[in-house]
This record gives sequence, structure tokens and C-alpha cells, in this order.
Amino acid sequence: MRGAGRARRQEEEEESVFISMADLTISFLFILMILLAFFASRFNVSDTVARDEYDRLKDELRLVQKTVNAPDLRVAAPVEAMKEELDRLRARVTPEGPNPMEIYNSAVAETRKKLLRNLRDEINARIKGLDVQISANFDALQLSGAGLFESGREIPTPAGSARMRQIAQILGEYLGCYALGPGRTFSPDCNDAYALIDALQVEGHTDNLGGDNLNMDLSAKRAASIYALMTEQRPDLILYSNREAQPILSVAGYGKGRPIQTNDSTAGRDANRRIDLRFIMVVPSKEADISSIKRALSEGP
Repeated sequence: MRGAGRARRQEEEEESVFISMADLTISFLFILMILLAFFASRFNVSDTVARDEYDRLKDELRLVQKTVNAPDLRVAAPVEAMKEELDRLRARVTPEGPNPMEIYNSAVAETRKKLLRNLRDEINARIKGLDVQISANFDALQLSGAGLFESGREIPTPAGSARMRQIAQILGEYLGCYALGPGRTFSPDCNDAYALIDALQVEGHTDNLGGDNLNMDLSAKRAASIYALMTEQRPDLILYSNREAQPILSVAGYGKGRPIQTNDSTAGRDANRRIDLRFIMVVPSKEADISSIKRALSEGP
């Protein structure tokens, strides 16, 4: 009898261990499924989730939770069902294939970098005394220093005017491959990413001498004077347009708020009295926009 009692206690202990391990496994799986269901409910190729899809995933999550809370969790069948559901949710969170939006936007960013490098190298090679730099975000050319503007003046110096006319000429040789309008010269050979410029801002800047309002007004006037000078040199610059048939060339003034060098020296203040040319590219809001951008560049508006 004592032997039978010990055998029964051993069986009870083994069953208790099995139940504890099963409970632990189920709890762990349930936590994983909650996390995966959360990410699945938030994931969508275009970074948005339709309401009906969101509600459906919530209903599925309630069913999973109901299964987890059932009294017969210690049997193998519910555990296997939960594993299958876990695999399904994992596949939902990790979609097949790359994201077309990410691929396109990444290619456009690289194309803009290449365009800015080509423009910088071309300008620096053809215009002596003007050290053109690319902004830290790889989205603008910074035309600084070398006496582009005298302190407090909105009209560029004679030397600055001559250099900006040359820059306008160089821009006219490049923009056609990245813009729409009568001057469109698109070819995959020069723009294989099908990158499209939405706006090309002529941005004026000042040093820190003078008040905020004065410098904001001065920077806007500097941008406007350079815009007038460039379009006088290359009238076709105003014909380049974006998808909305709007001219891509525009002006903006930023006052003294975005210096690229310290204002504590004469050379630094001279560098900050500058013009930036900022290239703002079209960013599609949905995957279907990519096709329309490529069609516009290939066939025209």
C-alpha cells in the first residue's frame, strides 16, 4: 500500500510539473501573440491601416484571448492552435517583399545627393572664388562667402552678380531631367530613379548684425534679387514646373537664424550673407503615386 501511495504521489507531482510547464508556455505564447497582434494591427504598406482591417484584427485578438483563458489549456490541441495563430500573425507583421514606397523614396534621396554633388563640382570648377557646399541634410547647395553681399545690402556685389548668372546657366543645363514643363528633358540615363522636383527654393540669409525684423526682411529681398537675376539670365527657369503645373522656382528668407559659420569674425559674417538653393523633391503619399510620377516624367503633364 505504501508503494502504491508513493507511485500515486509521484504521478501527481509529474502531472503538476506538466501543468506548470504548460501554463508557462501558454503565458509566454500569449504575450508574444499580444505583441504581434498589436504590431499587425498597426502595420500597412502605406503606413496606414483601414478601419475594417483594424477591427478585424481586434476581433481575432479577442478570440485568441478567449482561448488562452479557457479552462482546458493544459491539453495539447489549444497550444498547437495558438502556435499556428502565432505563425500567422508573424507573417502578417513581416510582409513578403520590400516596400515599394521605401524603395522609391530611398532612390530619390540618393538621386538628389548625386544631383547636388554634380552641381557643386560643376559650379566650383567653372566659377573661381566661390566655394559651394552641400547642406548637412543633403538637400541644398550653400553659396557662401567671397563677397556675395555687402553687409546690409540686398543687391549682390558685381562679382556676386556675375557668379549667380553663371550658376543660373548651370542650373538650366540640369533641371530639365528632374522637372516638368516645356523644358522637360527627362531620360532614365540622367534620372533612373524618376525623381521629380516639387520646389527649388532660392533662400536668402544674413549675418547677425541688426535686429530680427530687419534681417528677415533683408534676407527675403536678397532671395528676390537673386531670383530676378537668375531668371533674367535664364528665362526658361520659370518654365520648369511640378506635378501641379506650378513653377518650381520660388524664394524664401530666413534672416540670421541659420548661420553656417560663427558671426564672431568678418569671414564668418561674410559666409552667412549667402544664398541657398534648396531642392524639395516630390514624396508620394501612396504607392499609386509612383506610377503617376514616372508617367508624368516620361510622357509629360
